[in-house]
Amino acid sequence: MSNNTAKKIPSDLFQPAELDLTNAEKISRPSDSFWKDARRRFLKNKGAMLGFTILGILLIFVLFGPAMSGHKYDEQDLKRAKLPPKISVLENVKFLPFDGIDQYGVDQYAKKKVTENFWFGTDDLGRDLFTRTWAGARVSILIGLLAATVDMLIGVTFGGVSGFYGGRVDTIMQRFAEILMGIPYLIVVILFILVFKNPGILSIALAMVITGWVSMSRIVRGQMLKLKNQEFVLASRTLGASNASLIGKHLIPNIMGPIIVMMMFTIPSAIFAEAFLSFIGLGIAPPKASLGSLVSDGFKSLQTFPHIMIIPAIVISLLILSFNLIADGLRDALDPKMSK
Repeated sequence: MSNNTAKKIPSDLFQPAELDLTNAEKISRPSDSFWKDARRRFLKNKGAMLGFTILGILLIFVLFGPAMSGHKYDEQDLKRAKLPPKISVLENVKFLPFDGIDQYGVDQYAKKKVTENFWFGTDDLGRDLFTRTWAGARVSILIGLLAATVDMLIGVTFGGVSGFYGGRVDTIMQRFAEILMGIPYLIVVILFILVFKNPGILSIALAMVITGWVSMSRIVRGQMLKLKNQEFVLASRTLGASNASLIGKHLIPNIMGPIIVMMMFTIPSAIFAEAFLSFIGLGIAPPKASLGSLVSDGFKSLQTFPHIMIIPAIVISLLILSFNLIADGLRDALDPKMSK
């Protein structure tokens, strides 16, 4: 288009802009803090939200499941032993295994004249598996949380002191940590449990974290070495801040991201470790149960009564999966470099 044919814009359409120098550097939108930005990235993570949803559903059953059936976890009745799962609402759905019929096509409820339905069936002693599964999940989650808490307290303190002071203190502390890492994990667990003779929640949790905190301490030490010479730390030291104040108020809060992520990965690891100990006979002593001990008991009847092992195995798998998904989401949310 030539200049002659171009339409001229009238000069009255142009208006001078009013400049207000007092608002020239004013921020037009509210600034987001690191934690607010991390929360937004976490909520956008579909995998983390899936894990959060699964964990929420499981926690509802963990809290209220044992009271829903009306049976205690140690209530025995050999007349109703090894009953298949049966749910009134789902028993007419042919492709679901909730009709009370075993693998041989026999209605065990009619055969044993049991009128009450057991949603997850019963074990070889006639105990309600629904109650025992969720009571066992309580124990497994409690062991995981306890292990993560002890892991954090010892690991953060040890790694923080080692990384902050450095020098000879760091050398001595790291040699001690390497000695613990060199001791076989299973031997430590077995000896620790044998000392208590009757394994319980506290003894198993302490046995698992006797060397488990070393990984946490190394992460904290590495972060501490990176941050302790930063400008904000030197400024605080110049203003007279003590070493305890520098560690507790300035350094630890700045490495809370890796600490939280490490804790979230510790919980499923502790749950799996407890299941392994139960499988080899070093878990929770009967009649109490954990998910690991339920899987161990059900393994003996896997070919004849598979529901005794499959149901707690599914629950423990979902529990570990949900924690891992949440931990992955927190890792991505708390690390801006990994955000898309």
